[in-house]
Amino acid sequence: MLSDFQAIVDDLVRDESAEITADSRERAIALAVTRYSTDRPRAAIEEVTAVAGEMQDLPPGWDAQFSAIAEVKRTGGDKIPAAVELTLGGEKIRLGWSVTAGEELQILYTQLHVVSEVEDTVPFKDREAVCCWAASLLLEQLASLYAGHQQSTLDADAVNFGTKAGDYARRAQRMRQTYLDHLGIDPKRNVAAGVVVDLDQAASDGKRRLFKTGVLR
Repeated sequence: MLSDFQAIVDDLVRDESAEITADSRERAIALAVTRYSTDRPRAAIEEVTAVAGEMQDLPPGWDAQFSAIAEVKRTGGDKIPAAVELTLGGEKIRLGWSVTAGEELQILYTQLHVVSEVEDTVPFKDREAVCCWAASLLLEQLASLYAGHQQSTLDADAVNFGTKAGDYARRAQRMRQTYLDHLGIDPKRNVAAGVVVDLDQAASDGKRRLFKTGVLR
């Protein structure tokens, strides 16, 4: 949960000067979760009842700012080529061919991960890596802060500020590298490959709609 992420990030940063505010920490965690979602998006699959034709509505859990279609197929049947298309009525799914009304379709797509007081979708084994990315953002802030102090100081304190700036910058780099190494991401390419792992969950309505979440790996 969020409190666990907060505690881990605090331990990783160890800001004895108390320069990092609680709001800054929350923003860093949110950015780290977004970054992790980009590298390891959460997979969701929903079973919906089709309307006649090629154009279908997006699934209810779709995030217009993040989600992407991974696969559409008939329930227990063939895959159907599909893409998201902007129409006058908003974004829709355009299928590769027409379907009949009432057909059951399974739509596999990506979602952002969530870390809050009541929900945490980041796998436990990846939690430390996500916290390392958040910590790297905060350590970069401290490095910039002390670099600024050094530039505006002419006495012996400038040496101390410069040492702190360098130390924080190196720690930030180590934290970023820890994240990249854990997820197996080449920093030159900055892209992680993966396969889909679905985690079955109970249907929300108990009838025609099936909802499962997982992690793209």
